[in-house]
Amino acid sequence: MKFPIKAISPLTIAVLAVLFAAVDTQATSLQNESGVVNNNVIYNDTHANSKFYRGAQLLSFTMGVIQTTPNYKDTHVNEPNLFPRNASVDTHAKKFANTKPRLLTQVPFSALGVLPTSEQDDQFSYGDDPLQTVYIWHGRGGDENEFAGDAVIFVHGGCWLNAYGFDHAKGFYHALAERGMGVYAMEYRRVGDDGGGWPGSLEDVIKAVRASIVNIEATGGSGDIYLVGHSAGGHLGLLAAQALSESDVSKAIKKVIGLAAITNLQSYALGENSCQTATPQFMGGMPSDDKRTYKLATPNVADITPPVILLQGEEDSIVPKHHALVPGARNRIIKNGGHFDWLHSESTSFDALLEVLSHHDK
Repeated sequence: MKFPIKAISPLTIAVLAVLFAAVDTQATSLQNESGVVNNNVIYNDTHANSKFYRGAQLLSFTMGVIQTTPNYKDTHVNEPNLFPRNASVDTHAKKFANTKPRLLTQVPFSALGVLPTSEQDDQFSYGDDPLQTVYIWHGRGGDENEFAGDAVIFVHGGCWLNAYGFDHAKGFYHALAERGMGVYAMEYRRVGDDGGGWPGSLEDVIKAVRASIVNIEATGGSGDIYLVGHSAGGHLGLLAAQALSESDVSKAIKKVIGLAAITNLQSYALGENSCQTATPQFMGGMPSDDKRTYKLATPNVADITPPVILLQGEEDSIVPKHHALVPGARNRIIKNGGHFDWLHSESTSFDALLEVLSHHDK
């Protein structure tokens, strides 16, 4: 039987045109649902072969602003992108993957300033200078929170310079407190402050750690106490733990944790990034000027009584990865991790820190 071919009516053509337009619009919407496609960055995404993804394309964001240059350096001046990531691809076990299915890496310093924060619940002085103060955030949520009763004594970073105070990490303190952790964030004198630099900054940190432990134990019912430092604060935290290891105070510290901690001042002072060039200001000269003092200012993990864990971002260009590879210390290297990721509660690095702080991490 032959079917006669009839002319297609104009109405039929119009209906088909509308249908094809709708399908094309839907595909475009799915491709661009998060923003404008950046063709300059290659991203290994599981959807890369989907018909809605053309080639190796990445949606890259800097706090809502499209970043089109992939060749960044993680410094205070030239800030990198925020990269959405699937939590399951990180190098450490994803204990919190169900609550944070997509985490960030390469967080810029500016992103810390827009995180949720809360003001401190209390504070106390450990010296006569107004900078010699410890600010306290009490853990929220009661006994049902995993970290209820535990406390972090925190030494902030900032290249040992007084341009960066404890307050740049308020979002970090708030995030820990919301999870039940008490936070003791110290301020101390730095380069640019009377009495700051070497060895005054270290002396302040030692006093602040001791005073914080006394305060925590005086409140009663405290759980584990962790001494945590970031960047230059990690350097000072390690040295403080070393100085206190012969005292009874060190027995109260469960772990000493360095977040992108600077562990080798001699090599660091020879670098050229913004923080490396601040090292001679902190030390009062170059390593060649006073090798003995630089040696004293370099932590020796073998002399630290509590266990030492060094956490490091693989792509941190402010503190190179080799600073985490110290004999006697455990370490974790976070894939694509940046320098400021540790202080951002939605990053893979912060997630790794929570694992180290948890009672399930040995």
